[in-house]
Amino acid sequence: MILEFDNPKHEALINNHEALSRKYNKRGEQSADDILATIEVLRAADSLFDVPRAYRPHPLRAEYKGCFAVDVDDKNRVIFKPSHDGDQNFRIDNYKTITSIKIIEIFKNYH
Repeated sequence: MILEFDNPKHEALINNHEALSRKYNKRGEQSADDILATIEVLRAADSLFDVPRAYRPHPLRAEYKGCFAVDVDDKNRVIFKPSHDGDQNFRIDNYKTITSIKIIEIFKNYH
């Protein structure tokens, strides 16, 4: 998929493993590696349909209505929205048409 970032700080963290580790590796957890692995799975997929079910791609509601999430770990998610302005083939209810996304959060517990 084509990935963009809503927040330039998130993109900078994804491109700097040391800074990502300082921010998200707490109490012996390797969250930075999990975040990077999840981002790479999204990048490697042709569409949201192709993201492995183990990452549990799912639509969100409430404050994140129109967005989707995939699991990073048991509690945290990467949150993104489709980025298909002007694409007449795009349908939010068809995962095969979601081929470009804008990442909103890289490690968020929204529960």
